[in-house]
Amino acid sequence: MSADFDDLIELSDFYIVSQKFEEAIKVLKKAENIKKIAPKLYYNLGIAYEALNENDKARDSFRLVLKIDPGFKSAREHLDKLIEE
Repeated sequence: MSADFDDLIELSDFYIVSQKFEEAIKVLKKAENIKKIAPKLYYNLGIAYEALNENDKARDSFRLVLKIDPGFKSAREHLDKLIEE
């Protein structure tokens, strides 16, 4: 089960780098069905939503990351940037 989750997260990384953000969101939603408490999952969702200008969803995703892992620096930086806009 964990291998499937890790594979989906890795695939989402590929889609994000390839700027295929809708595809990234689809695989991240599948990953979320496997494991809900994972900062990297919500961080990637936040990145994808931010790239699509879905800033409310991006903010919510980054807040979830920080709830799970308050020390996740990149998530804090993205959230702060979105709040300033």
